[in-house]
Amino acid sequence: MKLLIADDDRQIREGIKDGIDWASLGIGEVLTASSGTEAFETFSAELPELVLTDVRMPGMDGLELLRRIKEVRPATKVIILSGYNDFKYLKKAIQWDAADYEMKPVRARSLIRLIKKVSEEIVRERVSEETFRTYLASHKELFAEDLVGGRIRDRLILLDGLAQYFQFDATGTLLCVRLEPDRSGAGPDEARPAADAMRRRAREGRDSESGELWLETKDGVLIGLLKLETASYLYARHAAASLKNRLTEILRAPRAEGESTWSAGIGGPGNISELDGLLLQAKDALAFRLYAGPSSVHYFGEAESLRERTIKGLADEEDFIALIREANSERLTGRINAEFARLREERAYGGKSLTAYCQALIRLLAVHAREPSAELAEFARVRCEELDGGSFFELREYAEFVRNAYEEAIGTYYGRVGASRLSALMQLADAFIRSNYARELTVERVAEHVGKTPNYFSHLFKKEMGVPFREYVNRLRIAKAKELIERTTDRIYEIGERVGFSDYAYFTQVFRKLEGRPPTAFRKNRP
Repeated sequence: MKLLIADDDRQIREGIKDGIDWASLGIGEVLTASSGTEAFETFSAELPELVLTDVRMPGMDGLELLRRIKEVRPATKVIILSGYNDFKYLKKAIQWDAADYEMKPVRARSLIRLIKKVSEEIVRERVSEETFRTYLASHKELFAEDLVGGRIRDRLILLDGLAQYFQFDATGTLLCVRLEPDRSGAGPDEARPAADAMRRRAREGRDSESGELWLETKDGVLIGLLKLETASYLYARHAAASLKNRLTEILRAPRAEGESTWSAGIGGPGNISELDGLLLQAKDALAFRLYAGPSSVHYFGEAESLRERTIKGLADEEDFIALIREANSERLTGRINAEFARLREERAYGGKSLTAYCQALIRLLAVHAREPSAELAEFARVRCEELDGGSFFELREYAEFVRNAYEEAIGTYYGRVGASRLSALMQLADAFIRSNYARELTVERVAEHVGKTPNYFSHLFKKEMGVPFREYVNRLRIAKAKELIERTTDRIYEIGERVGFSDYAYFTQVFRKLEGRPPTAFRKNRP
């Protein structure tokens, strides 16, 4: 829908155009004109459905503009703005079928309501009553989606939309709640009934006089807005604590078999113009579910927000790496348990950081195995991809995933290689490769080191290691490069040189082949 604004006062004309979020009202394009003559020319070229015009303008006044517009396109709705309380103007406006006649200065909120009313009249005239009701419902749904998505920034549009569609007075101080199921993956047929049931529970125990609104997102998340009686910060803290206790009691109440659990984050206090910030606060607060577990409620500000940064720990400890080489499953499990107990106590890292850290721990299995193989490298790659695509809500799930990966790798791949250990010759070759991978390393050089001809050595190497010599060396170098990319800020080309690639283009080519993306993209995706 198009809107044309005609006023000879530039400040008023531009103020109306730029001061309102027209897109959220369904207005796709806003045109302007500084005179009646210019306005009619623009109208004739663009044929907007809505015209907002001043009465007194040079060249052609607003009433003459109204008359001509109605001759060209009677369906166009014209709203007259006037600074003159003169009945003759009003009489002519009625005679020429003006949609409304408003006295200046017009308040923004009143103008928003007027534009919405006239827009709905335009739609009503175009369609049947049933279609019009569907339009209103879809407009309400779209408003709710944009609201919970933080896409509406105009305070007046937020206030008016909440009042019109939900009869909710959002003036004053608010708290914002985000309620999420502790497990995702439910389809729409399952998510909506679950959200409806939780919405009913969330209203339990509240003061019947208190202002409270619950909206549902497409993915089954509930967003709550709660109006506070006063703007006092101390009162807001008390209200947030009471809300936390109420929700905790509801979320931890016994439930039917198979019914999902939910957790909540509370943001605020703030006003409606800060809604996008309140929504973000509630989401940040809910992130602490990672450490507290399901059916938990968290208030923003109770603790420092979780950070997304590199975690220093087991992956940097030589004694842990030594346990990997020894394939000491029992002691490795104990160290992993102790490490995640430390992370739980610190409560400092977000999901992206934990995912990257778990991936680094799993890659150690392929890099530091006493007897590496292509199968083990593939196992580590697949497990890292599973971490990228997994939905982990608790730290316990990360710990369990890493423990299972270590147990499977050591029980399956380490054990199988150990049953038919590498020959003494190949152990000598592997040790030489690991000590010299960062230098120029050829099959001829390694063959000379172990006292064999290059062709015979290549044959033995592929037979025992399962992959050709060059691929084995490249996999080792890329694994080392990934560690450096994750744990240092060195330039990518410098890392390539440090692990044995003198040609940056070749380094990038090999990295992309083995990892499915270039090293620059790998670094961008780290915390």
